[in-house]
Amino acid sequence: MALSDLLNIRQLFGGDPSEPSPEVYRELLVMVLARATDVDAYTDAAEVETVQKVLQEHLGEEISSADVRVASKSALYETAPLEKYVARIGPKLPKEQRINLVQALIQVLHADDKVASAEAGYFNMICEALQLSYAEVAGLGAE
Repeated sequence: MALSDLLNIRQLFGGDPSEPSPEVYRELLVMVLARATDVDAYTDAAEVETVQKVLQEHLGEEISSADVRVASKSALYETAPLEKYVARIGPKLPKEQRINLVQALIQVLHADDKVASAEAGYFNMICEALQLSYAEVAGLGAE
């Protein structure tokens, strides 16, 4: 998957769809995970590799390490903060997708065997923007 494929994200940064298309989850997953690799201002190769692995597992798609690195520093974040976009579109995703996204984020944040305070803050921000409770994030959601 090339970064040029993130058409929905580019369009949605300026809009507010009532229901996300199937592509939105894919693009949101790519952006959230890619951004996580640079949240502490240092992109560790293990984090990039983990993003690639997770995207292959979750989406069956390959993304180059160069595309992950470019997405982590994308100019899109200057136009509209990722938090704003996640808060607007994320809660509209099915709960299962939101939880899968957070679990994938955990994998990326643990990839380099340390979690910086900036990464923990990013994780909290994403969970809050997705409107997930602590119990849901911990896998304790009631049936």
